[in-house]
Amino acid sequence: MVKLKIRMEKPDDLTMLNAAASAMPFDIDASSGWYIADAKSLVGLFGLKLSEPVRLKLYTDWKTAEPFLQSIRRLIL
Repeated sequence: MVKLKIRMEKPDDLTMLNAAASAMPFDIDASSGWYIADAKSLVGLFGLKLSEPVRLKLYTDWKTAEPFLQSIRRLIL
């Protein structure tokens, strides 16, 4: 399992995260506060608070996660 924090500042960041997550064969959860969303669900992602860092939990190992991490690298804290 891979855990990291990202910062999303605008709605375009949500769609970028969703597109990158949807292309992956593993599950990804995004959470802020008590709210947890499936990163492959754009509607779910719009429930996240953009004013605070978002925690991602990738249900895979670091090697398999590398393409996803490269595609969202500008969001990673």
